[in-house]
Amino acid sequence: MPYDNCVSWEQTEESDNINNVMDELYREAGITLLEEPDSSMELMDTHSEDEDHIRKIKEFQDYLQKVKIMIKPGCSEEVLKVALNSMSSLVGILAFMSYPKHRSLL
Repeated sequence: MPYDNCVSWEQTEESDNINNVMDELYREAGITLLEEPDSSMELMDTHSEDEDHIRKIKEFQDYLQKVKIMIKPGCSEEVLKVALNSMSSLVGILAFMSYPKHRSLL
């Protein structure tokens, strides 16, 4: 039987990291979408909110750059398969979240 389902420790670690990032995204989206500001809530300073958003975009770009470095001609089939599956899942989730009809469900 082929060892297609076997993954290395590094791949498991990377998969766990991706899962943690996705969990954080869902938690943040849920809190943001479920909380309605009222007079008792202090609104976050716009400047610090922008800085936080920019920091997260840079963090995302760093992850994307790491993937680009790892996925080059000559990388193993397993690494390529994990990267394709992960990126495909991420794109599917983001497409679902960005579709206006589904945003109200989150």
